[in-house]
Amino acid sequence: MGEFTINTEGVPFNLRYTLESGQSFRWQERGEWWVGVLGHGVVKLKQEGAALVCVSSSDALDSHALYDYLGLGSDLERILASIMKDGKITEAVQKFYGLRILKQDVWECLLSFAIATNSNIPRIRGMVSNLCNRLGDAVDFEGNAYSLFPTADRVAQAELPDLAACGLGYRAKFVKSIAESVSLGRVNLDELRLHDYAKARELLIEDLPERKTLMGIGPKVADCVLLFSCDKDSAFPIDVWVARVLDGNYPHLFEGDLKERLASAVSGKTSLSLATYDRLSASARAYFGEFAGYAQQYLFHYERMKD
Repeated sequence: MGEFTINTEGVPFNLRYTLESGQSFRWQERGEWWVGVLGHGVVKLKQEGAALVCVSSSDALDSHALYDYLGLGSDLERILASIMKDGKITEAVQKFYGLRILKQDVWECLLSFAIATNSNIPRIRGMVSNLCNRLGDAVDFEGNAYSLFPTADRVAQAELPDLAACGLGYRAKFVKSIAESVSLGRVNLDELRLHDYAKARELLIEDLPERKTLMGIGPKVADCVLLFSCDKDSAFPIDVWVARVLDGNYPHLFEGDLKERLASAVSGKTSLSLATYDRLSASARAYFGEFAGYAQQYLFHYERMKD
């Protein structure tokens, strides 16, 4: 275990905005520290001006690993300048300036967002925590026990009742199926970063003649995985919060029936079909450009935190 400091002088970064913005579900705020389980260890962070103070349980969780995980290498000023195309996104950027896109482990991100469907962030955190406590290896940090995120093999071997006991409900069968697909090599998650956005997304949501490769992975989950763990900054996940922002502030981006379908979904009368989702996402990505994912995250966090 070691303590070290990452110098963020001249690097726009806000630890709180980044960790509480719904990208990851394993960070907890404890006093002045944020404590999280990453990879094979535990780390706690606190921001003191331009200094990011880090205490790590593992040699692998060093300054280089955390610098990369926190997305500190991205040119945030250039990214934000490129997406501030109107008053709404400019307001969101100004309010949460320093929020960065995390660069997470693909497997953990995939399963976490599969669990996250049709739920809220507190409940998602609970389900993910239950899964880790039941199936993950234990690690000690400063006298407290933590649970690592379970491997695909471990989840694939689990019985459905054990997964259901984590509070997953109907998601249990999806979680097991996804783990089996990864464990058996039906999908290679390491390849996702190598492909462009369109190809990587296709691999996550493709349907084979006999079965879907990754059960429970729809376009929104795929976009979250691509944005938060695969360096696909143009991915634009659309959930209920983002749909509200689009309907209330960006109706001019959508023509005819698409505008009507968005309004119907926001009102709860219908749900977004795959085709409608794809059209909405394509329009938003065309408007915000190569860093549309950052626009999405700032708008999402702004909308969620204003209530």
